[in-house]
Amino acid sequence: MMRILVLLACSFSVLVFGQKKKKYFDDVVSNADAKIILLKPVGNNHLSKDYSTFFGFGFGGNLMTPINFGIGLDYNVLFSNVKYGNENMAGSIGSPVLTIADLFISHRDKLSEDFQVEEMIGFSFYSHTNLFNYQKNQKYKNTGNGLNLGGRIIYNLDMEGYQQVFLAGKINLYYTNVFNENKEIQKYYDRSVFLSLGLGYRYNF
Repeated sequence: MMRILVLLACSFSVLVFGQKKKKYFDDVVSNADAKIILLKPVGNNHLSKDYSTFFGFGFGGNLMTPINFGIGLDYNVLFSNVKYGNENMAGSIGSPVLTIADLFISHRDKLSEDFQVEEMIGFSFYSHTNLFNYQKNQKYKNTGNGLNLGGRIIYNLDMEGYQQVFLAGKINLYYTNVFNENKEIQKYYDRSVFLSLGLGYRYNF
């Protein structure tokens, strides 16, 4: 009799836990977004001094839990040009393309029925590619990484909150593997800070 009671108690506990676990994961919200982005390198470095402001697009996704913490991924592709008069400083390269993959943890705050804000902190992976001016089929490629910190202001387009638009701001720290015996020259080429603004559309599933 005792064994039967213990077995029933265990079965009940497993069933209750399973229902709670299922309900918890049922409440996890996933979303996907698309956005246009302006990115400005700042500071005393070659990306800031030699290149124009980057412009491009990005896609992303996020999983948000019932406790308003989530994890997300952004993938952005941005384009620029060497500033007029800085061709010698940039070398015989042009058509810069910056690809950024951001992995981040996010937190959401509900301001009202229509507005929300999200804060984000994470890690970024970079790929910086240029074409050689005199050898169009040849590319110069460099990679880097660094921290990112940002936020979004989100507005609901419908009462259910499935469709949203947002304005995002982000700071990215960029470090790469350029080496030079002159530390000042190395510092000029191996790091930067990116400030970006994005306007996007999000759909929640």
